[in-house]
Amino acid sequence: MRLRQLTPAPQLSIITYHHVAAPDPAYPYDPQVADATPTQFRRQIEMLARYGTPIGVDDLLRAIGGAPLPKNPVMITFDDGYRSCHDVALPILRAVGVRATFFIATSFITERRLYWWERIALIIAHAPRRRGMLSYPHTIELDLDQREIGDVLTDVVKNTRGLDLERFLDELNQTFELPWTRQLEAGYADQLIMTWDQVRALARAGMDVESHGRHHRVLQTLEDAELQDDLTGSRLELEAQLGRPVRAVAYPVGRRINSEQRIRTALAKAGYQIGLSNHSGVNRWWPPALRQIAPIDPFDVRRLAIDREMSDAMFLMQIAVPQLGYASGNGH
Repeated sequence: MRLRQLTPAPQLSIITYHHVAAPDPAYPYDPQVADATPTQFRRQIEMLARYGTPIGVDDLLRAIGGAPLPKNPVMITFDDGYRSCHDVALPILRAVGVRATFFIATSFITERRLYWWERIALIIAHAPRRRGMLSYPHTIELDLDQREIGDVLTDVVKNTRGLDLERFLDELNQTFELPWTRQLEAGYADQLIMTWDQVRALARAGMDVESHGRHHRVLQTLEDAELQDDLTGSRLELEAQLGRPVRAVAYPVGRRINSEQRIRTALAKAGYQIGLSNHSGVNRWWPPALRQIAPIDPFDVRRLAIDREMSDAMFLMQIAVPQLGYASGNGH
């Protein structure tokens, strides 16, 4: 981390994980969601504990308020709420003695629904019909064997404002003749997604648990009432389940909100103090005396994306020099 000594202000590197799993050709869900194998994850956490100082949400809030950061600060975060957070990541974090922050999309846990991108992945993998035409939200001719079909379908969800998501997904299942019931969906969710008991176990173990919205919808695509419901509802449900305040939200899909005032207003109204994107870059923490010139935007805290192809050397380099981080901001 000596490279950080060359920077003009302290830097905070925040790493984004989603799912920890080894590659498996028989895996029926989205193979791109896993960011590390269990072995990789342990090595990475051990490196962060050795070379950095892991911090939590309380430390981040204090730093935004003007308190100094520790030497070589790093923050470990998880998005979504995959079971591997509890079953794989938590034992490793506890063994190494490192704290992490878990951002939870609440409706999937409460309702036992499958993440929409995982439902799309199942359709692509298992639908008996391979070609078809969708009529909603606009006419789309699809070939499920097309190499980029996953991106084509998830981009519809990520980029269509006012999308009726359930209608879109139901039409996909019907068009490609893959049966779908709430009972089937609950079974898939139980395989892949944590329960509230498991989320509470994270909190009891000293982990931070914060918001990832209710339905994992891109905030920019939601109309005002739906936007407020998604942000406020997630915070209230987490606080009811955990019995402690929720201060931070990680934006679903990780897109920066930039100067979109309606989203900033909704975030503040929902009670959030911090918003995190997956837009790779540097979080510089200038001394309080310089913040009038270079203010810290609490709703534009940046994180770093990783994947299973990343070597240990590249992982450490990205933490030390966040400017080299993977371009992101359009993930899960």
